[in-house]
Amino acid sequence: MKRLICIVFFLNFSLLYSQRLNIAVFYNQRITSCVVSVYLGSYKVYADTAYVATLSLNETWSVIYNNDSVEIRNIAGKFGTYKQLRFVGSEQNNVLKYKPTIPSMSQRYYDDDMVVKAENHHLNFYNYVDMDDYICGVVESESGYQPATEFYKTQAILCRTFALENIGKHYTEGFHLCDGVHCQAYKGKNYSLSYHSIISQAVNDTKDLVIVDSSGTVITATFHASCGGQTMNSEDVWGRPKYYLRSVSDPYCQYQRNTAWEKTISIADFKKFLSENKVSVDNLTAEDFNFSQTQRKAYYKIKNDNISLRKIRENFNLKSTYFSVKADGDSLIFSGKGFGHGVGLCQDGAIQMAKKGFSYSDIIRFYYKGVRIVSYKSLPFYQSILGE
Repeated sequence: MKRLICIVFFLNFSLLYSQRLNIAVFYNQRITSCVVSVYLGSYKVYADTAYVATLSLNETWSVIYNNDSVEIRNIAGKFGTYKQLRFVGSEQNNVLKYKPTIPSMSQRYYDDDMVVKAENHHLNFYNYVDMDDYICGVVESESGYQPATEFYKTQAILCRTFALENIGKHYTEGFHLCDGVHCQAYKGKNYSLSYHSIISQAVNDTKDLVIVDSSGTVITATFHASCGGQTMNSEDVWGRPKYYLRSVSDPYCQYQRNTAWEKTISIADFKKFLSENKVSVDNLTAEDFNFSQTQRKAYYKIKNDNISLRKIRENFNLKSTYFSVKADGDSLIFSGKGFGHGVGLCQDGAIQMAKKGFSYSDIIRFYYKGVRIVSYKSLPFYQSILGE
């Protein structure tokens, strides 16, 4: 009950105050220094609780972790040392550019406001971002370039639905969501991309829309890269049945980029894996390892034992659980289809449906059974906030 109350509090706060979300970015990256500059607009900077400066277009600061404090350096040298910084946008559209000094990390652009704190021996960044700006960044990170506007609209609705369902995932840490894939990949918005405006328009065209089940509750809007021709029932992957996450035959994703893959694993390695998972490997012949799936299955059967396909996929880093196995000498050839867990919307299939003229509502109802698309502002929890 306490967790539910906290989740509702976080959600209510976000929706009432300009739909701002608090997203932990660069999550788990342990950044100790970062170059920050204004890409669009201007920013007032508050150090701890006091206003200290205005950061103007193209002006650059270095933000550095220094003995449990945040140190600021500008072109003139050291500016000051504080416990936290808050960058607050001053104009209608405000964007900051960030370049961590970790060589492997590229620069990112984040809309709206940012709080930087010195915590646990590194810098933590919290992006206070408008809901639509956040959804644009997630769609860009999760989808890349796709020449199909209805697909972007579909993805925007899925990402918004997922965000609202999971908005309390990090409530004990003091923020709504992080930028990791378990919350949804979010790397801000890359304004240099040619398709940035297309994504922004798709998000605007589907503003506030989410997917709900028959009870009016936002659904678990899972999606994956490619199903290989058939999606999975939710219980066959995670053990939890959802009536709207049913296996569907998907002709639209066949012959796409992730349709077929192959991997070779030695019989010795596979036998070791089976043994570690309490599957008997005594007196097995090469033919005993052969396995086929013309329709999706949940378990790999070998003689009288079963082991989940999900466990095999995770252990051997396979693209999907939709595979067949054939012995070849001392090796096993895994011939598979698809990429990802296989539950919910198949991105490859959805892209092809969009190209064929299907609308975002057609696409959503193909992959999620018995659902409705509504404005989240029409849902009871939102109406109760407004007292309507």
